[in-house]
Amino acid sequence: MKYLSLLIIILISGCSSQPVSHQIANVILGEIFEKVTKTDVSYNAASCPNVKRNCSNGNYQEWYQQNGKKACACNK
Repeated sequence: MKYLSLLIIILISGCSSQPVSHQIANVILGEIFEKVTKTDVSYNAASCPNVKRNCSNGNYQEWYQQNGKKACACNK
């Protein structure tokens, strides 16, 4: 299942040439990724404290995106 998700991500990201459609594809694929891998992800720094608080049994991580904004995830 993980390989299927990866394949979908690669195909859609390679086919998207418009910035808006690329952003929509990333959101949809991000939601699919979260469901399949049981990961809670936020690309909004303001939401990271909530993700961290709800991550008591998982692995919480933060990073900076290419646009310089902070993102975070809880891998359960």
